[in-house]
Amino acid sequence: MNKKTYLVKVAYLIDLSDEEYKEIGDNLIPELENEITVRQNLKLKWESSSTILLDSEGMNCGRCSKCNSWVTDREKPDHIDELNNGAVVDDRLLCDECLPEDHRWAF
Repeated sequence: MNKKTYLVKVAYLIDLSDEEYKEIGDNLIPELENEITVRQNLKLKWESSSTILLDSEGMNCGRCSKCNSWVTDREKPDHIDELNNGAVVDDRLLCDECLPEDHRWAF
């Protein structure tokens, strides 16, 4: 049997104060670093993890003006693939679910 390797990316968003983040520190991800069993004979093996502080001032991200979910503007450069797709309509950043139905990024 010829097997291929797939990259499976899992992203989580968590709201923490600076104090909470300092308290948790490097213990934020250890549970994910164990093998995860998908099926009896199929395991996902942890390879790496990273943490990015979302900064709506310096990065292509922000909160949807309607539902408040984190979103990246797909019509601008440097979009963040792990966030919901979105775009700016009438000077408001909207996620794919809140965009007008006829918008190309609407879900």
